[in-house]
Amino acid sequence: MEPVVFINAFTVPAGREQAFFALWREVNDYMRGQPGYISHRLHRSLSPDARFRFINVAVWQSPAHWERAHDDGFQALVRQPAWAEFPPQPALYEVVHAGSRAGDAATPALA
Repeated sequence: MEPVVFINAFTVPAGREQAFFALWREVNDYMRGQPGYISHRLHRSLSPDARFRFINVAVWQSPAHWERAHDDGFQALVRQPAWAEFPPQPALYEVVHAGSRAGDAATPALA
C-alpha cells in the first residue's frame, strides 16, 4: 500500500499565529513519535486574507497507522480549550498523480 497524505487546513485569526503555532507544535511533536509517521510540512499563506492561514501536510504509512495515532494522548492535546479558536478542516488523501521538472513519477491512475 502506498503512503497516505493527511491534509489539515486551519483558520487562524490575524495576530494569533504564534498562539496557533505553539499548540500545533505540541500536537506535531506527539504525532512524530507515533508508529507509521513519515513526514510533515506546515505551510503558511503569503496572504494574510487567506481563509486558511496554515495548512499541515503529513505523510503516513497507511490509513490504519494514521487512525491508531489518534489515540487518547492525541485527543487530550486537541481537546484543549485553546484549540477552539483555530478550527481545522482535516481529510486523508491518496496520491493520484505526481510530477516534477524531471518528469512524472509513477502514480496510480484516477479511477
